[in-house]
Amino acid sequence: MNQIRSFSRGASSYKRGKQGQTSTGKVFLIVTEGEKTEPNYLKSIRNRLKLSTVDVEIIHPSQFDPLSLTQKAIRLRDERRKEARKDKSKLPYDEVWVVFDLESQNSSYRKKALEAKKLKTAADINFAISDPSFEFWLLLHEEYTTAPFADSNQVETRLKSKANLPDYSKGGWLPTPEFIEKLPTAVKNAELCRGYHKTANGDGNPSTNVDYLVISLNGATRQHYQFDFSKIPLFGKP
Repeated sequence: MNQIRSFSRGASSYKRGKQGQTSTGKVFLIVTEGEKTEPNYLKSIRNRLKLSTVDVEIIHPSQFDPLSLTQKAIRLRDERRKEARKDKSKLPYDEVWVVFDLESQNSSYRKKALEAKKLKTAADINFAISDPSFEFWLLLHEEYTTAPFADSNQVETRLKSKANLPDYSKGGWLPTPEFIEKLPTAVKNAELCRGYHKTANGDGNPSTNVDYLVISLNGATRQHYQFDFSKIPLFGKP
């Protein structure tokens, strides 16, 4: 899968906020392929961590293949930098993330993903990629598996069964608070899956690094709102 910067377990560089509370003060931009499923999930994480829409901006552009998403993220990043230079009340994005799937083995998305990561202007863009689909990341909240999936439909079928979500459908699902609290399990399982592919020389199907995104969001909130990822083995090794 893609290369990505490592992130620490917690927030290591806090700034002192009002009333003695601590916050990193980070500003995130997240550009997603999915119109509803990914934004709904990420908004739930944002709400759970008590981050605001100013802290974490989530958008779904009209063009959403991996290359178009990355180009959109780059444009928004650059526009924000210009605004910040002119207006001190505006802050540039500290982290910009692009969230997309690789789909089936023969999908054009795989070629577009490679093109996106090779863009010279994408050097500081973070990629949260799932193979074959975002539903695999959701599945990891319920179980650890390295069984390959032909496409997103196969992942959805397993998700409906393992997560007891018989009515799950893209765009029509909202995660419950109970599901969101399983985030540490998903982070652990994503790391174990990467370890499996590394030791078994696997092809990355299935895998995801959406965990790096949620880990970074977790580190941006006050400590008493954070999930505890301290017991996850082999943590933070891309």
